[in-house]
Amino acid sequence: MNPRLIRPLIGAAVALVALYVFGYLLAWKWVVCRVEVPPGESLLLTYRGPFPPLRSVPTAPTGTLVETDGRGRPKQVGILQEMPGPGRHFINPLEYKYERIRDTLIKPGEIAVLTAKFGEQLPQGQYLADREGQRGIQRKVLTPGRYRINSYAYDVEVLPVTSCVKTNGGVQHEPGEALLIPAGYVGVVTNRSEDLRTGARRGTQDDVLQPGIYYLNPFATQVDILSVGYNETTLQVAPEVGPDGSMLYQEVEAVGVGELAPLSRDPVYDKEKGIWFLSRDGFDIFLDFTTIWGILPDQAPDVIRRFGKAGEQQQNVLEVVEEQVVLPDIGSIARINGSRHGAVDLLIGDSREAFQTDTSEDLESRLNEKNLTLLFGLTRHIYVPAEVREPIQRSKIAMEVKLTNDQKQLTAEAEGDLMEAKAKVTLEERRVAAETDKLFAEAIAQGEKQAREIEATTEKLEAELDARTAAIQADITTTIGEAEAKKVELTNAAEAERYQRYVQTLGGPDSYNRYLFAENLPEDLRLGVFYAGPGTFWTDLRGFEQVMLGKLASESLAPGAAPEGTGTAASPAPRPASIRSDDRR
Repeated sequence: MNPRLIRPLIGAAVALVALYVFGYLLAWKWVVCRVEVPPGESLLLTYRGPFPPLRSVPTAPTGTLVETDGRGRPKQVGILQEMPGPGRHFINPLEYKYERIRDTLIKPGEIAVLTAKFGEQLPQGQYLADREGQRGIQRKVLTPGRYRINSYAYDVEVLPVTSCVKTNGGVQHEPGEALLIPAGYVGVVTNRSEDLRTGARRGTQDDVLQPGIYYLNPFATQVDILSVGYNETTLQVAPEVGPDGSMLYQEVEAVGVGELAPLSRDPVYDKEKGIWFLSRDGFDIFLDFTTIWGILPDQAPDVIRRFGKAGEQQQNVLEVVEEQVVLPDIGSIARINGSRHGAVDLLIGDSREAFQTDTSEDLESRLNEKNLTLLFGLTRHIYVPAEVREPIQRSKIAMEVKLTNDQKQLTAEAEGDLMEAKAKVTLEERRVAAETDKLFAEAIAQGEKQAREIEATTEKLEAELDARTAAIQADITTTIGEAEAKKVELTNAAEAERYQRYVQTLGGPDSYNRYLFAENLPEDLRLGVFYAGPGTFWTDLRGFEQVMLGKLASESLAPGAAPEGTGTAASPAPRPASIRSDDRR
């Protein structure tokens, strides 16, 4: 290749690379096309068409979104469904237009209902979209969280969780509370339309929602929260009061038992309070009544069907049931059963108990017909007029007084018996005490006698034991003396035999005496031999030696020289003689 052509080609290649790097990558793409999306936002893109416009692209029909190919590239001019999220994006402003959209934030205790603006039309009679791609209100709701929603394709309505609640049953929900049904309550569900996904029919469902958290579409479901368990309802009589606030009383004619006796005044009772009816004999009767009734979970749906008011958004069904069912039934049943009895019958135990039983059974049957539960009904107090009540009370009082007097007489008799028994007990106590003292004295005398006998026996045994001990001690002393004498005898004999053996061994008494003389010489004796002439010194020395040996032998055999502890003197044991000399010549 011609070298002149290589250099221009290299320059052109370098220029193209520089133009691509600095012109396209740096200036165009990094500066013009770069879009930074912060967290919490996304981009709504609108496709303008290809650039350069080398081909024509159709516009998406009104009310629709842009169709895309398999690689996600738009095939029409219009708004795209996909929305790029937070991060760095490179978007050609000649092909796309973008708009920053903030994410939809659903807080705890809230839901979001989506309404699709585009998509397939819903079938006739259906107003909720059960799947994606259908236009209209979406049955599925969005729970708390952060969502990237195309505002061109969907409308978003954020609602509280309790927006599906129609009847609260006295439940108070705080703002932001996620717990839809608290403990002690159930939720009765009423579907506004059929749910094709689950097959749930329209209307009130037989299955209730237990306490917990639920996210329900208020356009699809209505929930009535109802308290389950037992409730107390009481009808109580109240007296009428005058303008000054004091109780009003009615006058009663004087009647008596045997003789006239004034009656206590009766208050004037309000016939609108408690339960009022006429007895079989025409007296005004007032009574207090308390009932414990309730609604069980399986009864809740039927209660809502019967007593739920469709025109009211917030109501307390328990109050409705109490006002429309429980209170009227208690009043009517008590009046019907009470009018069958006379005034006196309502005071006597057996007939009053029969009235109580009949009223409770009739009320239980009436509530069961309306799918309610009765725990028990109790007639607490019956107010009977004084002209009926007090003669009976006085008769009862007289009877009780008679019974009291009879009992007092029995008590007096019992007290007499008690005093007699106490006297007998005292006499018996004294007799037992005397017997006890006698037995105690006899026991002491017997004990002292046995003690003296034991002491005498003990002294006798001690004397016998001392005599035996003395005899044994004498035997011991005699035996010891004989043993000591025998010991001395044997010792002396042994010593004599030993000296005899010494003498025999050394060859005679003279040799033994010399041996003792040599043994008893002092250790530091020094002998010197001097020459003194013929005969004189040696002759004298031999006579001196004999004298000294005789003296030593007489001292060793002298009587009374006994060793210490035995009474005999111990002679030194013979040992080899040694002659010590410093100088031997």
